Amino acid sequence: MKLKSIWKRSKGILLNSYYSNCFYNGKINNRLILIESKNGSDLAGNMFHILRELRTEVYSDYKVVLSVLNKKKESIQNQLSNYGIKNVKLVRTNSYAYYKYLATAKYLFTDTTFNRSFIKKEGQIITNTWHGTPLKKMGRDVDNRAYAIGNVQRNFLFSDYLVYPNEFMKKKMVDAYLLEGIYDGTILNEGYPRNSIFFNKEIGQNIKEELGLHGKQVYIYMPTWRGTVTSKNTDHLLAITDYYLRDLDKHLTDNQVFYVKLHPFVSRNMNYSNYVHIKPYPDQYDSYEFMNICDCLVTDYSSVFFDYANSGNKIILFAYDETDYLEERGIYVPLNEFPFPMVKTVEGLLKELNAPKNYDDTAFLKEYCTYDRAGAAERICKHVVKGEKVCKEEKLKKNGKENVVMFGSALAKNGLTSSLLNLFNNIDIEKRNYYVTFNEAALKKTPTRVSQIPDKVGILPMSSGAAYTIMEAIAFVLYFKKNKDNKFVQKYLDRLYKREFIKQFGRIKIDSLIQFAGYDHKVTNLFQRFEGPKVIYVHNDMIAEMKTRGNQHYLTLRSAYQKYDKVAVVTQDIVPPTVKISEKQDNIVVVNNCHAHLEVRSKANQPLIFDADTKCNIPQVELEDVLNSDAKKFITIGRFSPEKGHMMLMKAYEEFSRDYPDTYLIIIGGHGVLYKETLDYAKESEANIIIIKSMKNPMPVLNKCDFFILSSHYEGLGLTLLEADALGIPTMSTDVRGPQGFLREFNGCLVEKSEKGLKKGMVRYMKGEIKAMNVDYNAYNKRAINQFESLFE
Repeated sequence: MKLKSIWKRSKGILLNSYYSNCFYNGKINNRLILIESKNGSDLAGNMFHILRELRTEVYSDYKVVLSVLNKKKESIQNQLSNYGIKNVKLVRTNSYAYYKYLATAKYLFTDTTFNRSFIKKEGQIITNTWHGTPLKKMGRDVDNRAYAIGNVQRNFLFSDYLVYPNEFMKKKMVDAYLLEGIYDGTILNEGYPRNSIFFNKEIGQNIKEELGLHGKQVYIYMPTWRGTVTSKNTDHLLAITDYYLRDLDKHLTDNQVFYVKLHPFVSRNMNYSNYVHIKPYPDQYDSYEFMNICDCLVTDYSSVFFDYANSGNKIILFAYDETDYLEERGIYVPLNEFPFPMVKTVEGLLKELNAPKNYDDTAFLKEYCTYDRAGAAERICKHVVKGEKVCKEEKLKKNGKENVVMFGSALAKNGLTSSLLNLFNNIDIEKRNYYVTFNEAALKKTPTRVSQIPDKVGILPMSSGAAYTIMEAIAFVLYFKKNKDNKFVQKYLDRLYKREFIKQFGRIKIDSLIQFAGYDHKVTNLFQRFEGPKVIYVHNDMIAEMKTRGNQHYLTLRSAYQKYDKVAVVTQDIVPPTVKISEKQDNIVVVNNCHAHLEVRSKANQPLIFDADTKCNIPQVELEDVLNSDAKKFITIGRFSPEKGHMMLMKAYEEFSRDYPDTYLIIIGGHGVLYKETLDYAKESEANIIIIKSMKNPMPVLNKCDFFILSSHYEGLGLTLLEADALGIPTMSTDVRGPQGFLREFNGCLVEKSEKGLKKGMVRYMKGEIKAMNVDYNAYNKRAINQFESLFE
């Protein structure tokens, strides 16, 4: 298995090396056109009709290359032969030859996206005719999929032309993929090439003859796909589909033919042999030419009805599972707002199939088929390839504000995320266009974390890891694994990250970059290559981080702290270790984290809720009894990591509780390598120690406690300490950099970083010697905002 993984990785590096060589050294061929439909898995819809147009005599001096998956090559070749389309070069998707064409074709056409490795070269012209007007929600509008929009988004941003057949689609796509303000290409308000067919009733009549359909009533059923890539549930879908079709088949007449076009995941396992009047869609024909001979379309939530409406024929929505389906996937327009009849039973479907069209779709056609008309493929090809301005062009307006991109790490339940969200809650987020970026892979298991980001803050997910060439891989290993830094290493790392920056963010105008997390050596190196103002935050004593957790790369930090324009440390206390790393001080500024004190108070008054992933060593009911008791309750909040000092705190508390047994210690953490060890220790202890893992809102617990303890061996600032103070709870901290300066400024309590020091502080609290600081957080945040604003000066 290990050898297989190594071989796979080696093949990837060889392929990346070849593609990079073509990217840097391959000259753009002004007579070369690359077409790709659904990542090489199809030749249908818009791409098919554009390909047909590009093989007319007008473009005879251009070479046209079609990207196809190996398993689709034969069927696509047959389709081309069936339509008499010649002089098309088929190239296997993701092959060496494919990457050569990808890097050297002047014109590229797609109806989805190019793969995650693709980087647009200067001089290339990309046209994207996305595969349909969206009924189902898209992009950021889908909470559990917003994290994964990066590859689609960057493909749109790469595109010189985005084709939209109606204003509704344009608005939804621009909003869902956050193109407003950063897309520099051109929108073509133009009909879809595939829809041009519906304006000529003669197109497809040969199909009727070949299939013997003259004099027949022809219907086509095109339901949407109900599974997902990871959960296909094919057997269930087959059973449901067969259940309805068997009932329908019994009631159709010999004069009626009901064709069914299902998603490939289902269609390849569907058995039509038991039906009399129901047949599979004949896939040797273009689906739009076939639809042009049909008297009626039956669908459900598929956007195909936006296209078919151009035919003027009847549309029926067979939404038998509307309630269940829409619970999982939202739609932009309720189905009952469309003019088409909607049915949920076979009886209702039969009634509508046997009834003439009896609705007015004039308003629908005006809103959703605005620009559709004959000749769209001809106009688009002339506009893009020949440079003839025959399509209606539009540029998205800019608002004149600066674009600021901030790296927010994995948006986990931790202090970093709290700091970022607190910042957005306090600054004027409309003063600039703010975007948060993160690695898509880091949110795959917890996709809804993106919903924490305010709606007015955009997202730019990074959709892939770095693609190394052989020399870059060697330089990477030398730098990050062997800690070697020389001209060779810097040359190839520089090339790698500059290319990766273009791959991730295209050529959008970014005015400032902020590495807000301060962690992740790959992102730190990536942002360092940005040729513009850049800031890196320091939330912690990074020397202590390297010693305790070993999670930082010294060479990366040293280089970043020297080369970023500003190094923003969150508290004065951590300036010395930062200077020790960088050996430079003139670019270091103090930028305190904002504190969402009003939000903390609001959350504190909410009910105590255990989330689906919350774990506690006592039942929730018992926890609530403890919180509502008269016993003194001490609490700390922080991930289960070595630097938080939880083990030291528990040992100190055990000593303390011998004299004060009617007390409790509550430890709440999000994640960390020491969770099991901490839990096991608490279980074995005779003291009252409660361990809680993963609470989206721990404030109701904190609000019921009497004393907050920050027991860290080292720390940034410790926002949980501020949260406790905002609730009027007395606090104390170990005397370490980070909280040290804050507590001294506001007369807080600092104790020795030891079991003895922590126990002594607990005793002092019981004697009434430690009070809440009651900091004026309005004034504190005002100062923090001014410090943040200084980063742009």
